[in-house]
Amino acid sequence: MANLTFSEKQLIETVFGMSGGYVLNFSNREFEEFMKDVVSYNIYAKYPGLSKAKMLRSYIQDESDIYVGKVIIMLLNYMRDNNLISDDIKEKADKLYEFGKTKLGKKNDINRQSAQPKIHSEINYSALNTSLLDIEKYDTQQAKGYAFEKYINTLFNNFNLEPRASYRTDFDQIDGSFTLNGNTILVEAKYKRNEIPKNDLILFSNKIETKSPFAKGLFISYSPIEEKAIEYYANRSARITILTVAELFIMCEHNYPLPTVLQKKFRALDETGCIFKHIMQLM
Repeated sequence: MANLTFSEKQLIETVFGMSGGYVLNFSNREFEEFMKDVVSYNIYAKYPGLSKAKMLRSYIQDESDIYVGKVIIMLLNYMRDNNLISDDIKEKADKLYEFGKTKLGKKNDINRQSAQPKIHSEINYSALNTSLLDIEKYDTQQAKGYAFEKYINTLFNNFNLEPRASYRTDFDQIDGSFTLNGNTILVEAKYKRNEIPKNDLILFSNKIETKSPFAKGLFISYSPIEEKAIEYYANRSARITILTVAELFIMCEHNYPLPTVLQKKFRALDETGCIFKHIMQLM
């Protein structure tokens, strides 16, 4: 549960225009989709019958600091991208952004964290989360995509996974690679606003099939994957697994070492054929 003062709550209410039950200019459908992208569950199902403002207040009251900080930052990024930060609230929006970053830096549920095995105490998980959110500061989609690839490379470096930057072969473009338990894993990093379609997974899977018979791939997505894309591989053999940005936020909140997460994902792939097992099903 996030602990906010009265003035902090008022700052959120003012910047996000929550009087009258609203949150910014969101319709119900848009707010539902936005929150689902950010927190990976349906906020309307958790808080049925409430206005958008009341749902956001309830979410802020119920969730941990890091999740509250994430929602604040993502809402502010949405405001900036849609030119919703007017001169009269710019100072307050800047103040709220700094507040959101401080919330991202806090750790909750210490007992649960300490129970996790093999925690990499030298890793600054809060900094990883903040750097991930900072990608939204870039102006163009292309710049954000490059920043996302750079973040992934830094992430792998932090966990000593020996990353290689993007490269070209005679036939295709590879976004990078890393080593896991002595095996080379090829990477596809997708930064898109919309859900990742089936064809993106098929194209990456085909790239893996043209490499060594031992090669495997990690598809890293900034946005969620279409359900029908996952279903497509339900009865098909594949050598790829998926890691979403929403899972990276969860990983950093709980101090889960990235190599452990990836090992469990690839083991699930080998044992069940499932290309996507959510981190909360594995850890």
